[in-house]
Amino acid sequence: MFQSKKRKTLEGVIRQIQVDLANNYKDNAVENLKRLKSETEACEAAGELKEKEIRELRSLIEHYENDVKNFKRTY
Repeated sequence: MFQSKKRKTLEGVIRQIQVDLANNYKDNAVENLKRLKSETEACEAAGELKEKEIRELRSLIEHYENDVKNFKRTY
């Protein structure tokens, strides 16, 4: 998906959000989602992302926000 070191950092955050949601770690998912948003905004402001990548990240962020909003504990 991404090539640069900064973009690899974004991929790492995305993977961590997926793990957090899969393991019912809502608080961690929320914190990592905030991190993903701020990293994305910083990369966008610095011109480090292409428009297509920005759209993909915004779509992912929206998807994860809905997942967190609809999160239900299973215990």
